[in-house]
Amino acid sequence: MPARRLVVAAWVVASLLLLPSGAAAQKSAFIDAFIDFHSALPGNYGDEGPRILAALDRMTSSLDTWERSTRAAEQVLRARAGTTPADFALLHIDAQQLDAAADEIQRAIAVDPQRQSYYILQGLLQRATVHPQGASAAFDAAHRLDPNDPVATYLLAAQMADEGRSDAVAPLAALLMTASERGGALPPSPFPRFTLIDDLSAKWPIFSPPGYADGFTSMAAGRFREALERFRAAAAQDPLVVDEAVRAPRVQAGIAALRQRRGPEAISQLEAAAAGLANSSEAHRVLGIAYRATGRLPESIAQFEAAGRLAPRVQRARLALGTTLMEAGRLDEAERVLRDTVDALPESGDARWALAELYERLDRGADAIATLETALPLTVMAGRSHLYWRIAQLAHAYRRDSPRVISMVSSRTWLLLNEAHAHKDLGMADYRAGRMDEALTELVMAALLGLEDAEMLGAVGHIHLAAGRLDAAETATRRAVALDATLPQARYVLGTALRRLGRLEESTEQLTVFQQLQKAAFDDQVRTFEIDKTVQDARRLARAGRLAEAAAAYEKAGALGARPEIFRELAAVYAKLGRSDAQARALARAEAQ
Repeated sequence: MPARRLVVAAWVVASLLLLPSGAAAQKSAFIDAFIDFHSALPGNYGDEGPRILAALDRMTSSLDTWERSTRAAEQVLRARAGTTPADFALLHIDAQQLDAAADEIQRAIAVDPQRQSYYILQGLLQRATVHPQGASAAFDAAHRLDPNDPVATYLLAAQMADEGRSDAVAPLAALLMTASERGGALPPSPFPRFTLIDDLSAKWPIFSPPGYADGFTSMAAGRFREALERFRAAAAQDPLVVDEAVRAPRVQAGIAALRQRRGPEAISQLEAAAAGLANSSEAHRVLGIAYRATGRLPESIAQFEAAGRLAPRVQRARLALGTTLMEAGRLDEAERVLRDTVDALPESGDARWALAELYERLDRGADAIATLETALPLTVMAGRSHLYWRIAQLAHAYRRDSPRVISMVSSRTWLLLNEAHAHKDLGMADYRAGRMDEALTELVMAALLGLEDAEMLGAVGHIHLAAGRLDAAETATRRAVALDATLPQARYVLGTALRRLGRLEESTEQLTVFQQLQKAAFDDQVRTFEIDKTVQDARRLARAGRLAEAAAAYEKAGALGARPEIFRELAAVYAKLGRSDAQARALARAEAQ
């Protein structure tokens, strides 16, 4: 492996080596405490207040040590002979001071303008600090210093693709392909990551609750002291922390019973508590949680409504009310509640996420897309890639809007540069849109990061075939067929390439298999169409209030193999019909698949 390919990956290692012993552990402790703090904020049971305060204390303590270690490292650097601005840039990156790091790397370039890795880091910092326009010049400089470096070549090609410079992408894609053939795979994680938390550590976007939004904005900007002050100020007004119900013995006993799944006992305790604390939003909200957990949705809705009236500036009861109404199949009411929540609490990403889910159930894809796009400016500490991906999926499914799909998947890829599957997804989106050079760039990078996938190789083969590179087309599609012999496209491209190469007998063999696979795929599409039509019929019947017919249609869709999510919709229909046993079975089927 050529040494030059290890330079960028070494930035992260170097930054850790700068720190005194134990500093990295304190940074990890700070991150762990922050994750615990955020995990407690939804208040899923109602007893998370002490956990919020304890997590803030741990964040403060670990930040103290982390900052002391950073100051000590800075003093060591200033006293050490041969220290460069790049060393300080690494220190700032570790401390999440990205603007300061960008300034230092600019100074490093002025001192040593021939160091290619400086320009790569500069370009990535510019993108990370919302100055993507300046990244072009930095990536171009890195590429000019070493045209054979696949990392620099890829970054420039990806930047040009984002800017709509297809003319500039084509030669870079060719260079990247040559580098791939010559050098093999890249080392693990060749691109530095600047986010405090790994984006893929979350399974969905981790939005900040509206009351804590200012603190999360400070966190995302690396102003951790300021964030802690704002978090504590928010906690001092948060009913989950300060409401009198938090310390009420009956509420505590009810929550303990609920955690142990002793529903009747939990409800008995919480009903008594709510009766004695009529003006406590948390007493009503926690009782609503217990009712919902035991399937008593009408009572749950009533309690969430009461909690929302008592604490209208707090998201939890509003969000719980909207999602419980969805669960009960009262979709029009759920839409009103969630829309009102977004209007009243513009910082609420969770309300937008739930509202988009509702619009999907109503087959209002355009509204779902528009709702999620309004969440893009919000602070998301982890899971932002899932937000981009969901918008892209909706744009593809409902509008076949290739530009929007590519824009969202590209943003996701810049966030996940070390993830081969992210590059594949963008490459396939480009490929389906006919952007062949852009597609080849991403698919080759996926391969350089170690991914070998039949669908991807079939697309690469097709790109080569369209460009007249017949030998390359044969090589790619033979590998695709070896990985997945049932892939029709790879068989077709391979057969066509062989025919153009004059190997007619082999071509006929591949094209015959293609025709057989194509028929099987068509039959599968017919089945999928029948499932989709049945689900749409079920939803139409449910909206019209013809619940028994809707339930039958949902059951038919499930028997045909519809996705598990439809069983939640079926459960909502059974809930409205008052068939609790059937509702429970539908929910169990949703969880089991």
